[in-house]
Amino acid sequence: MRFSSVLFLDFDDVLNTSQTLESGRLFERENIDALNHLLDQTDLGIVITSMWRIGATQEELEELLLENGAHVGRRVIGRTPYLEGESRGSEIRAWISDFGKPVEEMVILDNRDDMDEYTGRLVRTSPSCGLHHSKAMEALSLLGHQ
Repeated sequence: MRFSSVLFLDFDDVLNTSQTLESGRLFERENIDALNHLLDQTDLGIVITSMWRIGATQEELEELLLENGAHVGRRVIGRTPYLEGESRGSEIRAWISDFGKPVEEMVILDNRDDMDEYTGRLVRTSPSCGLHHSKAMEALSLLGHQ
């Protein structure tokens, strides 16, 4: 696998908001554009942490993102396990443990804050606006990009 840097990606309140879903859309265009800005500047592999991963394959999740304009082709490398009652950080830790090679760099896009030892890698989004350009820039900064 060619990716040693990983984006752990949530969907709800990152790529959409409650208003987005109420209007019948899955994702907000501005949020997808911000994600694309981040992806276009990096060579990140993507691991889905969203609850949408339950009952969906990795391929289905990648196709959903592609259909909605995200630049994710061949970049979705996994999804975290669902560990009922555990923190998101525990799910990320379990995925990293199973990955089989070191994760050199990582960033987490999520509205939750239960990242345990990975809190310093979190770019926390707001349920009211999700991933905006400023948050994509914050993620780039965490990865050492200017």
